[in-house]
Amino acid sequence: ELCRQRMAVKTSDRPEPLHSSRINSVSSQFSDGPIPSPSARSSTSSWCEEPVQSNMDISTGHMILSYMEDHLKNKNRLEKEWEALCAYQAEPSDTTIAQQEENIPKNRSQAVVPYDHSRICLKGESSHDNSDYINASPIMDHDPRNPAYIATQGPLPATVADFWQMVWENGCVVIVMLTPLVENGVKQCYHYWPDEGSNLYHIYEVNLVSEHIWCEDFLVRSFYLKNLQTNETRTVTQFHFLSWNDQRVPASTRSLLDFRRKVNKCYRGRSCPVVVHCSDGAGRSGTYILIDMVLNKMAKGAKEIDIAATLEHLRDQRPGMVQTKEQFEFALTAVAEEVNAILKALPQ
Repeated sequence: ELCRQRMAVKTSDRPEPLHSSRINSVSSQFSDGPIPSPSARSSTSSWCEEPVQSNMDISTGHMILSYMEDHLKNKNRLEKEWEALCAYQAEPSDTTIAQQEENIPKNRSQAVVPYDHSRICLKGESSHDNSDYINASPIMDHDPRNPAYIATQGPLPATVADFWQMVWENGCVVIVMLTPLVENGVKQCYHYWPDEGSNLYHIYEVNLVSEHIWCEDFLVRSFYLKNLQTNETRTVTQFHFLSWNDQRVPASTRSLLDFRRKVNKCYRGRSCPVVVHCSDGAGRSGTYILIDMVLNKMAKGAKEIDIAATLEHLRDQRPGMVQTKEQFEFALTAVAEEVNAILKALPQ
């Protein structure tokens, strides 16, 4: 209710038509036009923050927190660590498949392409162009047989069918989208889902079931995905974070941390990888995965956490993960904030 009142105040000075349908196009949010009041488009009655949950050891938490605070206060240390990270070279780092002539148009950025040894391969016989290539990388945490994430670029008009094929073949049920469709007139990602009803992408039918606006920073869409070759169906949930601009960081860690909790609550108990994408699948995607991976390690009771080493581990699997020092510092801040919140929630 508070969120609705807040949004009503924000939009009350410009008259706008109310939408009566349960689901409406959200593409207007990414244009330069006026933003309709979310409460008019949402079937959500309220929004509340997800409670902090963790099995973190108290002494480990305090140790990690003091380490983080020292890190964030000591800018010289942060600068040196970032310089070392920038000099880090992944081995092996061949990208010959991504650079093949027929695959170059499938890459949004030629600077961020999957390594030959670490890429998602589609089933060529099921592909619309008989190709196994998609600009996407499996990201392992500790189990090399089961990737925890798939980091990928925002689909292009020509790669939407490939995107849904990847979601289907990897058993994915959660998509984390970290970019607006258009930013300052530049297309960041193709609109790869229907505004209402269903769209067909090669053999994959995608139905929009619902769209909930949780707050001004993110919304959640539910899709019904059907493989027309086998007639099998699956529900896929997309979490779309709206307020994170390219090469930058969100205005606050709080909104992203609560967004992450919502994602993990939906995902809990599943073993399939989470699809994470921004525009090129490296800067914002890498920052989100770094935060999530580190906090998940802590939640499982890890005694030692090395964020720089974790980032090198990510860059071994996909180039360019976390693109700016600002994003790296944001990841450190977010981890410190969440550890602080966990410690406050623990019985003292």
